[in-house]
Amino acid sequence: MAIPKIRKVLVDEKGNILEKRVTKLPEDVVRKPKAPKIYKAADLLAEAATPRVRVNKAALGPNGHWDFPEVLDSEKAFGFIYLIHDTIENKFYLGKKQFRGTGKLNKGEESNWKYYTSSCKELVASIKRNGKELFKFYVLEQYYKRGTLGYAETWSLCMVEALANRDKWHNGLINKVSWTITESITERHKKRLSDLTGVKL
Repeated sequence: MAIPKIRKVLVDEKGNILEKRVTKLPEDVVRKPKAPKIYKAADLLAEAATPRVRVNKAALGPNGHWDFPEVLDSEKAFGFIYLIHDTIENKFYLGKKQFRGTGKLNKGEESNWKYYTSSCKELVASIKRNGKELFKFYVLEQYYKRGTLGYAETWSLCMVEALANRDKWHNGLINKVSWTITESITERHKKRLSDLTGVKL
């Protein structure tokens, strides 16, 4: 016996099926077609030839691959500000990482923070291509509030003038701060950022 397909429909308060509404643009407005994404053959070949790096999670210490002077408080802290030093190009990348998910599907679940290598596609590709041993992974500070984590990332990128020094930084944008700030940037954060990057704060 064939199972009938279930179709989603819109009904009114009495249970009557309503016709699907179609919104139309005014006649004088022309919708621009989406440009097709163009892939370069060389990029596709390079990506296909790049071996996938397997992470031995069991061999990772309590802080994963991150250098920090104490064990990170992944149970109570919200997340941390990190700095990656690309020793090949002698450039840095600064970002933030949450210890746990906050979405509908992953709320409260531990993230991949122990072996996370940033959201910068260019940097991630370089790590896969050249090996993690040529990159240094530092935690500048951990923070307990969501708002402070976002603020600390923005503050750090502004203090080192990352976007004005693209020859020294992989970062290409600074996200807005949209959460209430209840913690201050710690002195340890400032010192580690200054010591590791050579930027006087």
